[in-house]
Amino acid sequence: MTIVLVHGNPETDAIWGPLVDALGRTDVVRLSPPGFGSPLPDDFPATYIAYRDWLEGKLESIDKPVDLVGHDWGGGHVVNVVMHRPELVRSWASDVVGLFDPDYIWHDLAQVWQTPDAGEQLVDTMMAGSVEDRAAQMVPLGIPSDTATALAAAQGPEMGRAILML
Repeated sequence: MTIVLVHGNPETDAIWGPLVDALGRTDVVRLSPPGFGSPLPDDFPATYIAYRDWLEGKLESIDKPVDLVGHDWGGGHVVNVVMHRPELVRSWASDVVGLFDPDYIWHDLAQVWQTPDAGEQLVDTMMAGSVEDRAAQMVPLGIPSDTATALAAAQGPEMGRAILML
């Protein structure tokens, strides 16, 4: 059995470190969506369908059975996969099923990201400063210092472009 973890925005697979350590298992695979801890190809459209297809491709190459877990946008990718290709997983969990409610209201940051000019300005601000500066902003949110530093190290123009495209 394989556990597959897919993280969200603006994160990398480092976010799963404390959970993976607590699980103490060797059958855990952490996947980073393009632009979020893995390269964002110039021709990758970064739509929810493109991310669904990316995740399906990854799951096709992993030994079954798969227990799939998604957090934040990774949770959205998980739900999109299980609606489209349920045979790829044995079980799944997502912390954002509410995204699929027609009356869902995006959180404040996401609303700004979706606003022309304001989204670009916010992303530039979020991705600015040193790794240490960005990590220091995450620690008060409860993110362990080593995890925050790993996340901050991957934040930059490529992740900013992925945020805005998605």
